[in-house]
Amino acid sequence: MTNWKFAKSVDENEEFKIEGLNIWNHYWHCVNKKVEVKGPDNGNVYFFKEYQIEGNDKTISFVAGEFIDSKVGIYLKDDLSEGKL
Repeated sequence: MTNWKFAKSVDENEEFKIEGLNIWNHYWHCVNKKVEVKGPDNGNVYFFKEYQIEGNDKTISFVAGEFIDSKVGIYLKDDLSEGKL
């Protein structure tokens, strides 16, 4: 089981890069898997989808979904959340 860590809450189309790729510049392929994550502030449970983007000869996975304040919550795998953004 993958542990997803909260990375950032962004506005839609606000630049957010993972391994050098701005997620908004790529097609998000939904892997049809709902992932349980916890909100960054209050620990509320959310069920967001896992997506993949492709670029620079690599495939990057992340979890994203909309919070109640219209911000998009981005979650990354443990190994990506440790400075590889």
